[in-house]
Amino acid sequence: MPLTLFQNKPQETAVENNLRRRFFRWFRILFGAGLMIFAGYLFWQRQTRVISRVGYINAELITIYAPITGTLHLERINVGSVLPKGFLIGSITNERNPQIAIDVENLNSRLRLTQNQLKSVNERLNARQRLADFLTKKTQSQISLDIDFFRANVERARSELKQAQANLELARKEAQRFIRLAEEGAVSQQRADQALAEMKAAEALVASRQAEVDRSLSALTAIQQGLQLDSARTFSFPQIRLLDLQQEITDLIQEKRQLEVSVLTLEQELRKAQLQLNLQREAKLESPVNSVVWSVNIRTGELGVPVHGGTAILQLLDCHEIWATALVTERANRKLRLGQPAEVRLLDGSNRIYRGRVRSIRGGVGRITAGADVAVPPDELVRNEIEVQVTLDDRGEALAGGRFCSVGQSVEVIFP
Repeated sequence: MPLTLFQNKPQETAVENNLRRRFFRWFRILFGAGLMIFAGYLFWQRQTRVISRVGYINAELITIYAPITGTLHLERINVGSVLPKGFLIGSITNERNPQIAIDVENLNSRLRLTQNQLKSVNERLNARQRLADFLTKKTQSQISLDIDFFRANVERARSELKQAQANLELARKEAQRFIRLAEEGAVSQQRADQALAEMKAAEALVASRQAEVDRSLSALTAIQQGLQLDSARTFSFPQIRLLDLQQEITDLIQEKRQLEVSVLTLEQELRKAQLQLNLQREAKLESPVNSVVWSVNIRTGELGVPVHGGTAILQLLDCHEIWATALVTERANRKLRLGQPAEVRLLDGSNRIYRGRVRSIRGGVGRITAGADVAVPPDELVRNEIEVQVTLDDRGEALAGGRFCSVGQSVEVIFP
């Protein structure tokens, strides 16, 4: 029995060795196939996707400059502070502005002088208008009296006309009677001729009285319309004075309008000068958008620091204008296009991925000056590289907040 067991051991060892050799053979085959598949996958990825060599989160910088010359007082602001829109950063005061103050005082003097002139013109105009009203009443009274006078003349002329017509009728009857008596021989022909002459005189008198009535009616009509027929008649003193006053009132009204325009113009100029003076005396510095303090160039104490207009005070990071800057080889330029989707992966260990789209493709970066208004300007690039900017779909809302909105953090940008 022991001899049999000893004889079976070499057979079992040979089987195990054979199995082990088969296992390692298949393992090497599968491992080589896996390596080939992985290499093929990498090659396929390399041919179908573009991956950035270097990438980082970038944002727009807003530089706050001193708008005027004066003493700067900043609030207690530190680098990295989150500022809401409209936050008061500080102020600049300057009480000494001699030229603008002189201009304001000159405008005030001219305005007061023009206002006094306008007041004087108004007083003169009111006085002239009151006098014109008084003379108008007097003129109306004069016209009323003239109308009554000419109406009386008309009535007198008509009365005289009736009397003349009655005399004419009597003279006509007398002439007819004496002519008949002369024909009968009762009276002489001389007496008949005399009666006929008296009739003709009566007719002439009637014509004269009729002309007087017509002239009186025409004169009445003329005086009712403010006219005159007799050249010897002149206007009354109230009428003459009223005509002069009306011309003077017209001139005063024109002068008043000119002064009113001058007052309005001076008031507008004074408001502008006063506003300019106020702006030059004090200027408020406020955050234009929701931002993060990137850098503070000037520090002030309780007494402030003198600054000149145009001095850069601090820089703010606009966290709502965040994008990713990727540096890729120029050979991939033909695979890139504006609006192309992209994936931005943070390299902070979180492997967070954000979606975005290509907004600009710029070549020659590193050989030309670019990026002066961004938080992270492109560095000196290696030869044959281009800069691609990718706008995040959420405009960086997920990155907004503290830690400078992740600006400057390394990323990997993939362009499928």
